[in-house]
Amino acid sequence: MKFRMLKARQAGASLMEVMIAMSISLVVTASMIALMANSLGTTARIIQMTKLSDDMRVALQMMSRDVRRSSYNANSMYCYANTDCADDGVITKAGDITLVDLDSDTFNDCFTFLLDRDHDGDSTEDSAGGFRRVTDGDVGIIEMWTGDSAADCTDDPGAAGWVQITNPENMNISVFSIDDDLSYEQEILNNGTTILNQKVRKIRMDMEGRLVLDDSITRHVEDVIT
Repeated sequence: MKFRMLKARQAGASLMEVMIAMSISLVVTASMIALMANSLGTTARIIQMTKLSDDMRVALQMMSRDVRRSSYNANSMYCYANTDCADDGVITKAGDITLVDLDSDTFNDCFTFLLDRDHDGDSTEDSAGGFRRVTDGDVGIIEMWTGDSAADCTDDPGAAGWVQITNPENMNISVFSIDDDLSYEQEILNNGTTILNQKVRKIRMDMEGRLVLDDSITRHVEDVIT
């Protein structure tokens, strides 16, 4: 008799209890899925932002490297504290970087320069270099000059001699500017009879880019080269 009463008390869950349990499980599962999706989305966005920054810095490093080498020649030591070093015929001075404003927006978006590639003291006989920002449709691209002649900033995008160093399928360079406003001449010696000046060149470059597939992801990089 006691065994029958105990067995009768071991009834299963009611329909209401099962429905409540399923509802709670669905809410918890949905919350976990939403949290995981948000986490994955944030991770993907961080990866995209990091890649955009890295690609822009690579392009900026390429330009910075050539800017540091520009106007250099094998006899440049004769120009220390002598801004008129080319007048005595010892060297053929390459000249300063040429800055060009292509779209008349007060920002220089192209620059050309000379390099003493064969280290013979004459930069004017070697292939020149240059970088510029051009647009293909609505996408901005940084191009590098690789031709043998002097670079022409006004060439059409993709013209012979100009090669892309940023990928227009992934990255849109919305802003690029270069200036030498921070450059100055410094007096090295003044003994009353002799005055020697040294030009200190400072080139500032700014670049802003955004992802083509998600223009809300933007990055800005800059550099000042002395």
